[in-house]
Amino acid sequence: MDKKVQSIKWLYLTVFLLPILAMAQQKEPKKEKETTIDEVVLVGYTKVSKKDVTNAVSSVKADAIKDMPSTNAAEAIQGRMAGVQVSLSEGSPGADVDIVIRGGNSITGSNAPLYIVDGVQMDNALSILSPKEIESIEVLKDASSTSIFGARGANGVVLITTKGGRKRAKTSINYNGFLGVRKIQNTIDVLDPYQYVLYQYELYNKAGVQTDIDAFKARYGTYDQLSKYKDVKKRDWQDEVFGREAFNFTHNLAITGGSDNSSFSLSLNNVQEDGIMIGSGFKRNMANFKYDYELSKKVSMTLNARYSRQTIFGAGTSSTGSQGTNRLRNAVRYQPFEGGSTVNVDDFDPLFANETNLVNPILLTNNEVKENGRNDLLLNGILEYKINKDFTFRSVIGYVQRDEFVNQFSGPITSLARQNNDQPVVFLSKTQSRRITNTNTLNFRKTLGNHKLDFLVGQEIVKTDAESLSMNVKWLPKSISAQEAFANIQSVSAPSGMIQDAPRTNVLPDRIASFFGRANYIFKNKYILTASMRADGSSVFGPGNRWGYFPAASVAWKVAEEEFLKDSKVISELKLRAGYGLSGNNRIGAFLYDTFFITSSDYGYAFGTNVTPGATTGNTMANPDVKWESSASKNIGMDFGLFKGKVYGTLDLYQTDTKDLLLLARIPQTSGYEYQYQNSGSTTNKGIEFSVGSTIINKNNFTWKIDANISSNKNTIKSLGNSASATANSYLYPSGWQNSLNDFLVQVGKPVGTYWGYVTAGRYEVSDFDYNAATQVYTLKAGVPSSAAAANGAKAVQPGDLKLQDLNGDGIIDNKDMTDLGNAQPKFYGGFNQTFRYKNWDMSLMFNFSVGNKVYNANKIEYSTQYLYKDNNMLAEVANRWRWFDDAGNKVNDPTALAALNANTTGWTPPAGAYFLHSYAIEDGSFLRLNNVTIGYSLGKDFTKQLGLSNFRLYFTMNNVFTITGYSGYDPEANTRRNPLTPGVDYAAYPRSRFILSGVDITF
Repeated sequence: MDKKVQSIKWLYLTVFLLPILAMAQQKEPKKEKETTIDEVVLVGYTKVSKKDVTNAVSSVKADAIKDMPSTNAAEAIQGRMAGVQVSLSEGSPGADVDIVIRGGNSITGSNAPLYIVDGVQMDNALSILSPKEIESIEVLKDASSTSIFGARGANGVVLITTKGGRKRAKTSINYNGFLGVRKIQNTIDVLDPYQYVLYQYELYNKAGVQTDIDAFKARYGTYDQLSKYKDVKKRDWQDEVFGREAFNFTHNLAITGGSDNSSFSLSLNNVQEDGIMIGSGFKRNMANFKYDYELSKKVSMTLNARYSRQTIFGAGTSSTGSQGTNRLRNAVRYQPFEGGSTVNVDDFDPLFANETNLVNPILLTNNEVKENGRNDLLLNGILEYKINKDFTFRSVIGYVQRDEFVNQFSGPITSLARQNNDQPVVFLSKTQSRRITNTNTLNFRKTLGNHKLDFLVGQEIVKTDAESLSMNVKWLPKSISAQEAFANIQSVSAPSGMIQDAPRTNVLPDRIASFFGRANYIFKNKYILTASMRADGSSVFGPGNRWGYFPAASVAWKVAEEEFLKDSKVISELKLRAGYGLSGNNRIGAFLYDTFFITSSDYGYAFGTNVTPGATTGNTMANPDVKWESSASKNIGMDFGLFKGKVYGTLDLYQTDTKDLLLLARIPQTSGYEYQYQNSGSTTNKGIEFSVGSTIINKNNFTWKIDANISSNKNTIKSLGNSASATANSYLYPSGWQNSLNDFLVQVGKPVGTYWGYVTAGRYEVSDFDYNAATQVYTLKAGVPSSAAAANGAKAVQPGDLKLQDLNGDGIIDNKDMTDLGNAQPKFYGGFNQTFRYKNWDMSLMFNFSVGNKVYNANKIEYSTQYLYKDNNMLAEVANRWRWFDDAGNKVNDPTALAALNANTTGWTPPAGAYFLHSYAIEDGSFLRLNNVTIGYSLGKDFTKQLGLSNFRLYFTMNNVFTITGYSGYDPEANTRRNPLTPGVDYAAYPRSRFILSGVDITF
């Protein structure tokens, strides 16, 4: 409580008192200088004036995100760049951020872009960067720009430059810190206590089995006693598990300075963030030191050292496994009140857990402890030698090390422990990866009259090594705590005849050697030609297939420099661009071209009283012929500026064709294997991108700027090679949330991520049946198709059951009636940002949107299906289901009376069979989200000078302010399956929260 009180006092001080104190000191800010046209961007291995860029490049500069407080750099750029989709997989602390550039090219491989930080390759680099230390982010989108990076450039390249000090500048200290609180934004509506017991009464009594009838009475009472549940206090488990106020404390400290021949920058970042879910949270400490030094007029160097240490706490709500790992289910489906059992609701009830597959969600959360940690180290040095006025040699050497660990404890009440003698289980894993890079380039620049030449040649090596170790440790003492278990795994006591699982190890080496060149020619400052070539050799491919070659070329015409436009009062800048290039992808594991054996007790054999571990080749067959995946990209574009740069923007049209896909293909099991990596198939992405910005008002006292972008991408599978049958040219793929549910279609002519299921047709009515009064049996009329095989566990359908469409008209609803239910691709997406400044006040609003994408709401399927269990709560809409019992608790069989009883109900009886996908769960995921609102106030110069400061800004921010959407789940952007083939699945996602914060930015 003391922490919260202090936090509230600090919040009150910064937001209310200091602005009042400074109001009298405010002065008008100086008019800002327009610099849009003169920007310099990083392209390839060199900087280029934005005027001379011939490629499709999106960029975000420090000024655009400097006033947006965020703990995640990816959030700060969301919605800011055309053709770049940035989305959070869910709302948990430290959640993965997906960045996809111009749609996904790969099917089973990663679609993540290549990240390069200060010249060094990294993975998921934005997760270890604070937004405050970013100088610029350039995203290379077409192959004419990415091919210079060759390997892994097929999915785009993200170039990140961090801030450094300034020469001949006095030492400056900047502190930016904020505190905030998160709260859950919305919950899933479920049945209240009375609705719940009425539904259970129907389940227990419908079949007329006396043991079920007696069980209901013992648990809930007789029907005439059920009205008491109208007054029973509801336990809102979602609120109890996810409803806490989650505080965030973030501190950023930057010290910069420089002398005549050197500059330095030291930045520190500390984040302590609670999650809205009990037991969850996030901690991060980062430090970055950057030093630039001119040894002489010809030689300069840069040294950079970065260290990041972060830990995510909490087991979350799910994993990429099946429904057995769904922890959200317990908060949604657990009985919504106390009582109904001889065991107190806040104690573990093993009988109830076995009967319902549910555990009290608070007890479960406290019995599952997970720590997911990651340490990142980056060291790099840059040496630049200006041989003469034309030639410059540059060498970059970098070392990146990542250490990751997972400690997970499953206490006695978890399903995993109950499967292992009710004793706790611990999962431990450690992974270390090390990457050494060295890049050497020689650059020649010369201007000869109307001719401007820029040539670059280079060589690069990337050496990566990684090792991993994981183990499951079972049968720990029941009384042991999580931390004791992590430190004392030797305390296990295996039951007689049982042995521990053998630890698993893995070694993943990767080597790349590259040679590249680039030529840039500008004639009369109007006509530009750029050409590049790169050759990459990768160790992940077998001998004979290791080298890939990636050429590219692009041209540009500065139309605005022509005589007929030079004096135009409307068009101040106009440039036309066109480009073509190849880029490569080698993202597969090592040694897949050869056969290797792995050992495990899973493949062991009995020898005496022990089990001896055996060896196997695994389920993936070697392929010595696997080679580079390549993407060919065509791009035409236009950059424009109007009215002396007051309006500016870009327009791009592109097509990217990816062939020789590195596909994890299913193969006939007669081979002894299940999968094989093959160069099999191709995809294409076509799209259009448009961005525009304007300084609408630019007065001394008031400025108003707007930047907006909109993009559209269409993805199509062109070929599946040997992965599909010769007749259908397609195959089905499981999302994995439910075992053996093939709910995605991979087919030539359709986009990746096509949902595959039945079409919902409402429910069966009484009029669909013939009724036998003597036997009281309803039988479907002739010609009415039955969905029993698909939706009812092979049981005969009854009035009120879910009805599906018989698409092929054969009178039977089975898998032949499954069809394309849409896909996760939006018709278009984008964002827009507005910034306002009035005297010393500033405000920004950041929106992002998506239109036309479908979301697979798997939660909706699970929480409206009975499946195998009674005593599970359901979605609130189930209250409007088909009724079999009247208001007196008597079962109604007469057709006329049954039809009258259901005249005002619209829902169907929750299916009792296995889960399956039908169009009821495919929803429109279109949304407009106000991602961020920030209001700031900067103290006047005279006032800050009296305090010995150069800047003092206070700000108030709200993230995830509102979302306009028709989607019924937690979040239309949820994407929990993390597989290119299964996008847009919302299953057991950690709920998204609203974040309100206040902070201060001080420069000494």
